[in-house]
Amino acid sequence: MTRLTLRARYVFPATSDSIPDGFVAIEGGRIVDVGPCRAGGPPAIQNDLGNVAIIPGLVNAHAHLDFSRLSAPLGHRGIALPDWIRLAMAYRRQAADQLPSALFEGLSECLRHGVTTVADIVQPGWSPIAAPLNLAAFLELIGPTADRVPVAIQLANTYLKNAASPGENSKGCVSFGLSPHAPYSVHPQLLTAIVRLSIEKAVPLAMHLAESPEELELLQNGTGPLRDLLDDIKSSRGPLVAEAGAAPHRGSRPMDFLRSLSPAFRALIVHGNYLSDDEIAFLGTNALRMAAVYCPRSHDWFGHQPYPLENMLRAGVTVGLGTDGRGSAPDLNLLAEMRLIAKLHPGVGLDWVLKLGTLSGAEALGRADSIGSLSPGKRADLAIVALPDRDAKDPHELLFDSEKPVTACWLGGEQAWAADRQLA
Repeated sequence: MTRLTLRARYVFPATSDSIPDGFVAIEGGRIVDVGPCRAGGPPAIQNDLGNVAIIPGLVNAHAHLDFSRLSAPLGHRGIALPDWIRLAMAYRRQAADQLPSALFEGLSECLRHGVTTVADIVQPGWSPIAAPLNLAAFLELIGPTADRVPVAIQLANTYLKNAASPGENSKGCVSFGLSPHAPYSVHPQLLTAIVRLSIEKAVPLAMHLAESPEELELLQNGTGPLRDLLDDIKSSRGPLVAEAGAAPHRGSRPMDFLRSLSPAFRALIVHGNYLSDDEIAFLGTNALRMAAVYCPRSHDWFGHQPYPLENMLRAGVTVGLGTDGRGSAPDLNLLAEMRLIAKLHPGVGLDWVLKLGTLSGAEALGRADSIGSLSPGKRADLAIVALPDRDAKDPHELLFDSEKPVTACWLGGEQAWAADRQLA
């Protein structure tokens, strides 16, 4: 096998300190060595990339790629979630025939921004594809009333039965999961059945939870704007929530759903914007199989209260990052999400910001053994980021206090994208 060595101004392994004038050696699609060039480095540098950083390929732990053809988010900054859902329903009806192209455009855009692994929420009817990167495809399941539960369970079983993975290769691999949509759109019987299926089939789950004040009001009191939306959808039989109605019992809270999800093979708690301290502590206690996914720019679009990121990290919660989708964010640039975190959460060290978008996302998806850091033995999934022409006391500042873009992306040891050429 031919060994390829990449040299850069900085290498950021995500599991150790940054390495000035560092190298990453690749062989057989795997990382075989990482270190400094000036102290016993490799005898010959085959590719000196110059004033750039080599970082692990970014992990986008939550996306809705079916919105990838939007040129701007839906609605306006500060829009209430129920109003946004109405717009999303209308868009999905209008753009249903554009789904295949939207998916490919979304995957391609992710790669251009240094993302080598993405967890996408896919709709019924989706079929396995040869993705240009690592794709975790979570089937969205909706069944808010008891009569819809058997239909949703059948969808889930059929999806997993037909989800024959194309397998891992230099252009990534496809894995599968299930996404019980949200507390207001998933009947308790359906959630119980999906958790059982997760255990039986060893597949992860992803659920939107504690996303908005309207959700908390609905769970607690059975009232509010989400209640009105569900009633409207029930009468019109809209596509987002097929037959809304009596969803979870009045008097429930996110903790009830965390407990229901905790036995699953693995569970992603998407958003978690309004988790209480005891709910955060619960996630920390169950961090080996449960994780939160923070979507900073989507969070900002809706004008939510400050995200409890520092509390989560102190509690030991595994936190991954997502872009959500172009329905609530300007693009699929995970590096931009990380840069926003650096501004909004100055109490979080910049080394942690890097981990959130790489290793922590891999841990959230159960893939930390193969991706998420520049470690010997892992897949050679890399992002190359241009650096500004200045120095910094903490080299991470060069990554996050900058607008410099990703210039190339490597997947399984092969260059999958570069700024000077099209997608491979």
